[in-house]
Amino acid sequence: MGKLKFLNTHVRFVVIFLVILLNFNLSFGQNCCSADYFDELRVDLVSLFKTTNSQIYLFSLGAFSFALDGPINESIPRSDFLEVLNDIDIFDFALISVVVSGLIFPFDSYTAWTVIESFTISALLTGTIKFFLGRARPYVNGNPFLFKFFSMENNYQSFPSGHTALSWAIFTPVAERFGKFWYAVPTIFSLQRLWSKNHWFSDVYYGLLLGYTTGHSLYYSRSE
Repeated sequence: MGKLKFLNTHVRFVVIFLVILLNFNLSFGQNCCSADYFDELRVDLVSLFKTTNSQIYLFSLGAFSFALDGPINESIPRSDFLEVLNDIDIFDFALISVVVSGLIFPFDSYTAWTVIESFTISALLTGTIKFFLGRARPYVNGNPFLFKFFSMENNYQSFPSGHTALSWAIFTPVAERFGKFWYAVPTIFSLQRLWSKNHWFSDVYYGLLLGYTTGHSLYYSRSE
């Protein structure tokens, strides 16, 4: 069973990679390999770095959110509402980003590209932080300050919230382009991580900040 699950995971990874590659080819053609593409990517990354620096106070303010982890976790009753969201993993989010990008491409190719770019950067940042910190999820033993550094165990992949970060990364460009009501989607993801007891408040706070900052910065880098 372990080997089968391992193979299924890698098959899904290959499928998602091929879908993303196909989406790039269909949506952006050979521009992805041009000098203009790499110039745009450089501008986007510089813009993200500048935005992160300008919002350093929000990241610093988040330090106080750790003090609220225990009280908030105890005050919010556990609920199975929208439990299906628990089954969404990184590969599903990759597919969501591709589908969303493909749907909006006919209306705005720039925003379509930004969705893919924002998801990719947020996924890399979130996964890296999760691995290095290895924070225990609330249901492990109720201790918000339990860490197992360099852990690949799901039980120690709490900080930051991946569902929160990736949903905000995908839908922030969409909301900025097509209407703020689209922020309802990542908001639901964020709240569900709390009432399902899969994450601490600080996990969600930093996940939201990471995903929103990435999506917002990359979207508005066009004007720079």
